[in-house]
Amino acid sequence: MEPFLKKVVEPITHMPRRRISILVLILAVSLTAGLSWFAVRNYSAAAPIANDSLRGLALTIASAMEGVAGRDPSLKSLASFQTSEVAYAMLISSTGTIRFHSNSDLIGNDVKDSRYRDVLTSGTLGEERIRLGTGEQVYEFQAPFHLPAETCVLRLALHTWRYEAVMRRARFGITLIFSLLVLGWGLGGAVFWLLRRQELQEKQLMREHELARLGEVGAVLAHEVRNPLAGIKGYGQLLEERLPDGSERGFARLIVAESTRMEALVNDILLYTRSEPMPLSECLVAEIAASVLELLAPAAEAAGVHFVCTLPPDLIALCPEEGVRRVLLNLVSNALQASPRDGAVTVSGAREQGWVTVRVEDDGPGISADMRPLLFEPFRTSKARGAGLGLAVCKKIVTACDGEIWAADAAGGGALFTVRLPRAGKDGSIC
Repeated sequence: MEPFLKKVVEPITHMPRRRISILVLILAVSLTAGLSWFAVRNYSAAAPIANDSLRGLALTIASAMEGVAGRDPSLKSLASFQTSEVAYAMLISSTGTIRFHSNSDLIGNDVKDSRYRDVLTSGTLGEERIRLGTGEQVYEFQAPFHLPAETCVLRLALHTWRYEAVMRRARFGITLIFSLLVLGWGLGGAVFWLLRRQELQEKQLMREHELARLGEVGAVLAHEVRNPLAGIKGYGQLLEERLPDGSERGFARLIVAESTRMEALVNDILLYTRSEPMPLSECLVAEIAASVLELLAPAAEAAGVHFVCTLPPDLIALCPEEGVRRVLLNLVSNALQASPRDGAVTVSGAREQGWVTVRVEDDGPGISADMRPLLFEPFRTSKARGAGLGLAVCKKIVTACDGEIWAADAAGGGALFTVRLPRAGKDGSIC
């Protein structure tokens, strides 16, 4: 038995979690559909069964009454059929006179309706629901009643207790099944949410482990790469100053540019893997943005792109000045690289309740659908010479300040990045 169970269980336990979830979902939907069909079918069949129960009782009583009346022409013995299930019983002659009634005071009167005539002429049974003067709804049964001298109509009204009992059981059954299904789906949803939460926690833990390892690599880079890189950059700048114009000086300039790029990459890695929290402080967003645009002005002029800044001068965010500067530098640099010649990079912002919102918009091609979910992931980039850390660093800085950052399509078709930071109050606290 154990080898057989092992053969059955092992393939299931080694299945991917997504496959298992799909299999469980299919089984749950199938079971729900089957139970729902069974419940609805039973409830739909309850009413005919309840009606058949009333009809069967009425036929039994009518047959018994006809047998008694055949032995007692006076019809007085029919009074014995006044049971708790019979609301009333009467015999109507072909002329419409009441020959017998469970209420003896009505014997000899004429009936006030002509419904009995259809039963006499056709010889078939009649049944319907009527409401008594007391407001109670009863089941009325009419059938031909054969006496030795004539054929009358038996009108029998039955209380619907049996019918209601059957329908109550049917309603209870369908309510119970659907309640259990709702409870089951609720528990299943809770289990799925817990499993999903556990999966996210495991991914977060793995991410933290990766960041910890990346931090170790960053520390090694800081010690082993930074100092030689600074030396290479310094010697390249020295050569660039001393060499005459020509290809050799261009090579020196290339050494300096690549060293600067590598230095920025090392700084990004160190900043992204930084574990200690950033100390919060007030900063004037407009002043930081002005310094960033001034720094990138030569690159913008060379690319034929102009800057538009409409930041209010009194925007005060609760975030380190260097962090905001790094975020704006990355966002504006990306926008500058994405914008075509004669394009524009717009930096705008406003106060929104307790937040400072800054938007960076460009006239470029926008964000591709493939890159949109990966924008803020480290080492994910669509640039040929990019490392994919700029936006990841931005997100880490903004998140450390209890803010938010997201990307969208700009009105003109380019990319729009929005940064939302806590707004500082007069005492330095969050508004």
